[in-house]
Amino acid sequence: MADKDPLILDFINGRVLGGEDLDEDDLSDFDDEPANWDSIDLEDAFDLPPVLPPVRLPQEADLAAQARQSALIADLRALADEVRRTTVQAAAVSPVLLRLAEDAELVESDGEALAPGEDAGWLDDLADDDDALDAWEYAFAEVLDTTLEAAEDSDPVADDDLDLEGYGHALAIRLFLSWRDGVRITELADALKDDATAGLEAEEAGRQWQEWVDAHGDPLRLLLGQLARLGAVSVTGDAVRLEPLGVHAVRSKLGRDNLFVPVLPVPDEMTPDDLMLVWMHGSDDDLEAEMASWTASRGQEQAARELLAFAADGDAMTRTAAVTMVFRFGPAAELAWREALDRVELRCYAKRQLAKLAGLDQEGTDLPAELRLERADVAWLMADSLGPVHHLGLGRETLTFDVAKLRHLCGSEKPDEVFEAMARLDHPDAEAVLTMIGKLVSDKATAKAARRAAYKASTRQAARRAARR
Repeated sequence: MADKDPLILDFINGRVLGGEDLDEDDLSDFDDEPANWDSIDLEDAFDLPPVLPPVRLPQEADLAAQARQSALIADLRALADEVRRTTVQAAAVSPVLLRLAEDAELVESDGEALAPGEDAGWLDDLADDDDALDAWEYAFAEVLDTTLEAAEDSDPVADDDLDLEGYGHALAIRLFLSWRDGVRITELADALKDDATAGLEAEEAGRQWQEWVDAHGDPLRLLLGQLARLGAVSVTGDAVRLEPLGVHAVRSKLGRDNLFVPVLPVPDEMTPDDLMLVWMHGSDDDLEAEMASWTASRGQEQAARELLAFAADGDAMTRTAAVTMVFRFGPAAELAWREALDRVELRCYAKRQLAKLAGLDQEGTDLPAELRLERADVAWLMADSLGPVHHLGLGRETLTFDVAKLRHLCGSEKPDEVFEAMARLDHPDAEAVLTMIGKLVSDKATAKAARRAAYKASTRQAARRAARR
């Protein structure tokens, strides 16, 4: 069996539960009315799915300790202290730092001298973890909202048609979605320039961009510099990566916007449920990374056992995903697969994988009796393969069956005989799958056989429920 058997995983391709793949262009199409980080709805602004890829974060106490070490927070506290001790001229302070201090009401300005603001002592005591994180997240939002604006306000460029509105928000989301590996700065810089000059003729775009850079510096580098001093990002060569505090702040904002971002435990505390979250909502690279670290913490054989136990107790969707993860272990999972022969939920997968590991998976090969797929095995595999299609509604209008497709699913078995075997299974999706086939298969005789088997499955399931009471 291939690592991703198309008969099993057609309905999982594309991570169907994680929403559509995000187009990078979506992260730069921010041209609505001005909005700040706290008021913007990230789901609407960037067309985000309701569940985003999982992240890994330190404990809150560790995050708070990192927040207290922020160089930018220290700069703000030092400015507030200095203004309370002596007269400070506004011109002597960085325009970006001054804007942050004024917005936080640490200082007040009359255009020349600075005076203590109404909340001048706000950063004096951040011993409480919640206070430290709240202060840091406030500064994070202000940096995203005002860094480029404050730079431009300090020395406006005449006839400026550049559109830098909201780029800090888009940058934060882009970095969050790439929290594991980061993003190349040149890639971000090119996207920013293209977006900022969109709608301008090439010559005019180049002129205005260079005027802005000459007056204030490269806008991306300016924003990244502030975020780095805050402790939100780290820059290494041509790559920038969101640090844990930044991941935490963006995740908190996403939560306030009613989006869910799972948090993964450390690898040796992860469960198959955690891996399933990565499978459904993360990228292929995310899954590879988490599978590697999780497996290293327990060994491939034990990892295979845990995943197969999870698969046996799960539904069809999680089962097909979990067994596909175990396929990756190859011969190291052979003993776990042999143990799985005793579980009806796993037998069809175990027989096929053990045949493959033994080199007996070629068509026409004579299999030992223990590895031959029985009719019930084929029926279970079909129910597992098509059950999620029914639950996700993927087959209601667009999916059709012909006899050739069903025979391919059934192997050497006749479809009507597999239907009868499925009706006898204690599989929760048997009736629904048979009913779906009965509605969608093009051959009338086959459709009738499926409907008849669906009725039998319904009767038997009702009897089983009655017996369990």
